[in-house]
Amino acid sequence: MNTVPNAAIYCRLSRDDNNKNDVSMSIANQKAILTNYVNEKGWKIYDTYIDDGISGTTFDRPRFKDMIKDIELGLINIVITKDLSRLGRNYIETGQYTDFYFPNNNVRYIALNDGIDTFHDDNDIAPFKNILNEMYAKDISRKVRSTKKLLAQEGKFANSRAPYGYKKSPEDKHKLVIDESASQIVEFIFSQYLKGETGRSIADKLNRKNIPTPNNYYYQSINKPNPYIKDKNKWSSGTIMGIIKNPAYYGAIANCKRTVKSFKNKNVVSLPKEQWVVVENMHQPIIPKEQWEAAQKINIDNKHEGLKRRCNGKMNIFSGLLKCADCGGNMIFNTKYYKSYTKEYYRCSTYMSKGKMACTHHSIDYNIIYRAVMDDIKKYAALSEEDEEKLTELILNMQTDFQSKNINKYEENIRKTKNRIREIEGLIQAAFEEKISGTITDVIFRCISEKYEKEYEEQQKKLSHLEMEYESCRSAKNDVSNWLKKIKLCCETDVLSRDLLVSLIDHIDVSECYEENGEKSFDISITYTFGQQNAEEKPYALMA
Repeated sequence: MNTVPNAAIYCRLSRDDNNKNDVSMSIANQKAILTNYVNEKGWKIYDTYIDDGISGTTFDRPRFKDMIKDIELGLINIVITKDLSRLGRNYIETGQYTDFYFPNNNVRYIALNDGIDTFHDDNDIAPFKNILNEMYAKDISRKVRSTKKLLAQEGKFANSRAPYGYKKSPEDKHKLVIDESASQIVEFIFSQYLKGETGRSIADKLNRKNIPTPNNYYYQSINKPNPYIKDKNKWSSGTIMGIIKNPAYYGAIANCKRTVKSFKNKNVVSLPKEQWVVVENMHQPIIPKEQWEAAQKINIDNKHEGLKRRCNGKMNIFSGLLKCADCGGNMIFNTKYYKSYTKEYYRCSTYMSKGKMACTHHSIDYNIIYRAVMDDIKKYAALSEEDEEKLTELILNMQTDFQSKNINKYEENIRKTKNRIREIEGLIQAAFEEKISGTITDVIFRCISEKYEKEYEEQQKKLSHLEMEYESCRSAKNDVSNWLKKIKLCCETDVLSRDLLVSLIDHIDVSECYEENGEKSFDISITYTFGQQNAEEKPYALMA
């Protein structure tokens, strides 16, 4: 060890510790106080390590890690901070450094304002200060989360950058206004997707037109170079689908989509959509809500196992809608090429992947299913023209049965969730009794309780969401006007489109071919989005 100690001055300030106007001054004050102290002692300052704007709950700090490297090289034998909280606010890790790491590396630690000096043996207060510092950080974290949740519930935009197609209002940074230039690209993306284009094919079109990506467009708008080298101004299917799935485009604000694991662990995790806080009608929409919802249904259908695309990149109009009536699997689109013609048809995906032991070998011609669906839709369209009131009554009656099935599912999930909450309460109580009796230590009890408390909070959130959805399902108004509007359009057309089918139909069950009176037939059962079945009371029977 050197005769003149080499001291490391460590300064840290988090955004949570002070307001932004005082950040620089606070760091400067820390540095000045500690420098004066070292000079008074006649010690040598090896280096001053500053982490500005970084929380004390993490030790993943650039300059702190530099200081640790210098300690391990034997260049430092004293570490000085203004107080213990500057070193850290995680009491377990802070204690590891003050009680073990520094002593093992022959480093003296001083927290000046707290009167802590590991050279002396009167630092019993240090562990308690560590706990208080962590409690402070936890309280700040709780307050920040509470503020963010309040903003979310009020539908205020709280992100640093507006979604592509919007910009922040000059009068209110929490409100979005349409960016006329970029919004046209958003409209183009949705229109193409609803026509059956894939995310990849839409991205290719935008790349051929040299349209700047959202990232490049943003940095161009603020006259700064794009710092992300990997972004070479190329649209990707991921970018397209991110736009398609964003509720902002129909006028809603979706907050609380991501969170950190805890106030100690800053790793960001995405939350399931059920836990998002979505507030509608907060700004002018670029896309009507009906179109946005149709796009979401297409996206869900496109993810189903066994979907097949045509070679030109377009999604087949029935993809994800056709189901095998025997096993419930998807019917997959296939093409066979013959010398004089091309055959397009659908086959059971279960049979194709698992063989005849799982399902029977059966298929249906594309033209047959097309004609069957068109005929059935035409019957509804004709009924809407002849007697709209009668059709409306029919739909409402069938929707009641459809909703009752969903209500049963919600009731089952609510029951299971409540049971799990009761189980967790019992487990926590049992652990507490074991702690009181001395069967387990305080440390083990804390680990157990933290684990179950986290799950308890998650289950409570899940229960709250389920109950909200349950009530919504029970009290939902049967608004069929949009459905009737779309079905009426079919009176004057003989062409089915992907977006029309997705908006009208939930799924189509296709049976295996069978013989009836010497003719091959199929049973085709169409379930529409309001739960009603085929226009005829019996399943649609069609000659092959």
